[in-house]
Amino acid sequence: MLSVEEIQNMSYTDFIALIRETNRCPGGKDTIRQIVQNSFVGSESKILEVGSNTGFTSLELAHITKSSIWGIDVSKSCVEIANELLSNDIESVRNRVKFKVGSAYDIPFENDMFDLVVTGGATSFMDKKQKAVSEYKRVLKPWGFLSVTQLFYAKNPPASVVNAVSEAIGVKINAWSEEDWRKIFEENQDDINLELYYYKKQELQSREKKIIDDYIEYFLRKEHMVDLDEKLRETIRKKWRYYIDVFNENHKYLGYFIALFRKTHYPEEPELFVRKQND
Repeated sequence: MLSVEEIQNMSYTDFIALIRETNRCPGGKDTIRQIVQNSFVGSESKILEVGSNTGFTSLELAHITKSSIWGIDVSKSCVEIANELLSNDIESVRNRVKFKVGSAYDIPFENDMFDLVVTGGATSFMDKKQKAVSEYKRVLKPWGFLSVTQLFYAKNPPASVVNAVSEAIGVKINAWSEEDWRKIFEENQDDINLELYYYKKQELQSREKKIIDDYIEYFLRKEHMVDLDEKLRETIRKKWRYYIDVFNENHKYLGYFIALFRKTHYPEEPELFVRKQND
């Protein structure tokens, strides 16, 4: 049985697992639809999600494709919840999705295995970002796609905001711009070239207090939460409010991009005449 102290001392990922928050990638289902539409995955495709958390993106990929999907995450508690959600899904999804504990620094799969590698911001949590990107590329088939959905600071945030986010999630966050993040994926560190194949960026917004209040109470009404001792429920409510308030303030400064990079097999000459870009 959980105690108030155990909840208060939980890491962000363990707390997310406790309340079973789906932890969607930026843009949610709309982002996942764009990834699928622009990576051309089908029934013979193999997809890897790095940083699968509680499983939302991998499961949604299975819902809208016939591909085989693997999700890895360093958080054992999140993988357990992902597998629980998977066990309650339909048979055709259960047969095509697997979740396991695994590190982006040493992805437990062979070279050139996947048609699509998906990361929805997990790279932000990593100290050795270039090592992780090299692993993404290693397990990707030639002409396969690396999908990156990455938060970035569209406006310069106060140091207090960045520090608050870092403290909340237990990882030092850098106030990186769109260009800073693109360099992580576009710089060639290992002789494996990535072609930027699709790119779209979006703005984010903070939400009103009433919407946040309703969102927090939604979690307290979940089946596994309603019968908890009221002291535990109040501790969960306060901790969730703390996280949401920190993230909501941070969202005033954030944007995100959806990028699909294609792993090339040989050098190609640049395109000269291209369509006019809309502002």
